[in-house]
This record gives sequence, structure tokens and C-alpha cells, in this order.
Amino acid sequence: MIRTSDARPQDDAIRAALAGFVGDIMQVPPRVSAVKVDGERAYDLAREGEVVELAARPLWVESLDLLEARDGEADLRMVCGKGGYVRSIARDLGRELGCLGHVLKLRRIWSGPFEAANGIAFDKIDRANQAEIEAMLLPLSAALTELPQMQATEMGEVRILNGNPGQVLGHADFGTEVWVSRNGRPLCIGNYMGGEVQPSRVFNL
Repeated sequence: MIRTSDARPQDDAIRAALAGFVGDIMQVPPRVSAVKVDGERAYDLAREGEVVELAARPLWVESLDLLEARDGEADLRMVCGKGGYVRSIARDLGRELGCLGHVLKLRRIWSGPFEAANGIAFDKIDRANQAEIEAMLLPLSAALTELPQMQATEMGEVRILNGNPGQVLGHADFGTEVWVSRNGRPLCIGNYMGGEVQPSRVFNL
């Protein structure tokens, strides 16, 4: 069933409602999300017609701003932590304003160290040869810049590449997520365990 509403909130009402979606909030994922319920994806259950109530999850929202409002539409910009569902924000905001709400268009302009402005169009990739495509690729380390880096010892490298805790040089708080390299080669992402890193993702390059 598709619900409709004739209510059209004014800009000031939208801005006032947005304040309630900033900071630490609890958010219920959409029923067509990839969240697992008893081992099955919620979207699969929804397609089968099963109604499942999903538990609310914590989300950090740094900012949520109104850029422009038109009749029946509003452009918003949100900065949030991982695991956020923009469709849920639209749903809950519409409910708060008494007008219902859903997402018409969604564009992620940055994630971690990557920005959409630096992306490469698909048609350019389609026209490129293998050497040109490889030249477009960023090194693996470009995706790891937000994590502290540590250097593995020679024996630590061997152990880490076999999925075992390996000795590293440097120091961090116990349990901190870091990335480890040796001689410029990324080895893994893992957790610092006091002189060693327990790998959670090993890079066999």
C-alpha cells in the first residue's frame, strides 16, 4: 500500500524537525535493507510478503541540513557515521512533519578518503585499455589513511601473512584498529594487542 499526504511543511518547520536527527540517534533500518533476520536478508523477506519488525540501531549524525525546498520536495545534505540509512531518515522525518517522506535521489559525495569529484566516469573506463585502467587505480594504502600505520618486523610479516598475530614496531592503545606494512607493502588491517597486531583482514597482493 502506498500512502499519500497533502501536507507540505514550510522551510522553518523542516529545519526545526531536522534538529531531532542530529547527534546520537536510534534508527530502524528499512524493511528492504540487507539486515539479516534469522539468517535471511530483510529485503528477501519483504519480497516474500513477510512483515518483519527490525530493531533500532545507534547512528551518529554529524550534520543534517536543508539546502532547498520546493513544492513536495526538499534537498538535504547529511554527514553521518557508517551504517546509516538515508531512506530511514526520509521516512522518519516525513513522519515527524506529518507529511510522509521517501527518497527520490541519493548521491554519496564522499566516503572516508574518497570523493566523488575525483571519480572516473564509466564511459572513460570503457574506452581505456588495461594499462590505462591500471594507471587510474589508486594504491591500496589510499584507502587506509584514516587508520594508524605500523611497521611489521621480518618475522611479524611472515606470521601476519599466515593470519597469525605478528610483531610490529610502534605503539597504540590496546585494541586500536591499525594497518600494518613492511617495506612499503600493505600486509593487513588488524587490532593492536601490545607489541603485536592480530590481523582481521590480510592483503595477499
